[in-house]
Amino acid sequence: MIVGVFSPLINWCGGAEWVAINIIKALKEHGHQVIILADKPLNQNRFANVFNRKVSVDQQIVFPLAFFPPIDYHNIYIDIIRSLMLKFKCEVLIDTYSNAILPGMDVSYVHYPLLKRVESELPHARSNKIYFYPYKSFLNFRRGEIINKLILANSKFTAEAVKAEFGVDPHILYPPVSSDFLNHDETDFNGQRDNTVTTIARISEGKNLKIIPYIAKSTSEEVSFTIAGHLDSKEALNSLLRLINELKVHEKVKILTNVKRDRLRGILSNSKVYLHPTVNEHFGISIVEAMSSGCIPVVHDSGGVTEFVPRNLRYKSIEEASEKVEKAIDDWSPIQARKVSNYADRFSENNFSKQFIDVFNSHFYEED
Repeated sequence: MIVGVFSPLINWCGGAEWVAINIIKALKEHGHQVIILADKPLNQNRFANVFNRKVSVDQQIVFPLAFFPPIDYHNIYIDIIRSLMLKFKCEVLIDTYSNAILPGMDVSYVHYPLLKRVESELPHARSNKIYFYPYKSFLNFRRGEIINKLILANSKFTAEAVKAEFGVDPHILYPPVSSDFLNHDETDFNGQRDNTVTTIARISEGKNLKIIPYIAKSTSEEVSFTIAGHLDSKEALNSLLRLINELKVHEKVKILTNVKRDRLRGILSNSKVYLHPTVNEHFGISIVEAMSSGCIPVVHDSGGVTEFVPRNLRYKSIEEASEKVEKAIDDWSPIQARKVSNYADRFSENNFSKQFIDVFNSHFYEED
């Protein structure tokens, strides 16, 4: 079967792009031809640096057209044009990017529904309501067809939003954790670690990274914080650095940008705690990667993370976060590290591939 994968920003190498890469890998391993549509040619060097692998496809369609910034939700109508171009080339079309139901799309992996994002993140201006009205009308007009599509959601939290927006119960398929993080030597858990709290996130607005200096300010001097991730916004970085200086925690908080995969593994393997500041995270693959590395997670009590992080490790305020970070530092031990690492095994790439192919085959070959 010729399968098209719609992932315009695959070279960004974030969580959504990691899902796309694993879907491509699963399809190729099961004999399908894969065509990908991206806004730039596949950057194999970046894939190697970030994910420690290359991405094999049979054909690339490069279509950079966008009237708004790449992640702006107003690109929905450009996405429709791009996806229809890809549909013309393939038998089955998989969307891992738009979080919408695009015309001609057969499979949609939804990280969080588009209109729900618009409602929560964009001003409720009349212009936005008018702008998205054609897409809403399309959804209402095609309700009968949507129930026959294969809709996948990255968590139960997202699945509830999908049902509210599209009127269907999606299959829940948790994102995979790289085998690079799951394969550990026993020495990764036996040695002593620093009293380090690590956060891995794209340096950009919307990640709520600004609460980290405040948490650092409220913890003991023995605890240090590391923020590591791809630099997406210099403005966000400079704002964060100014806050660190204002709070006088520059000796406790360091920021590392564009860190390669191997170094990230090393940072996590030497940290006791993983701090995730994002509110209403739809899933949070970096949390599971950190857990697989033996870090105790401390996360905001919201979103999809509540499905796999215990209540006693979730916080609702800066004060509560500081207390739980301190306690997690004190509680860390090799035994505790192995326990959280073993729990992360359920999110392996092999499990993701098997579950995806099982659902894919059931949907498209159920009459065979």
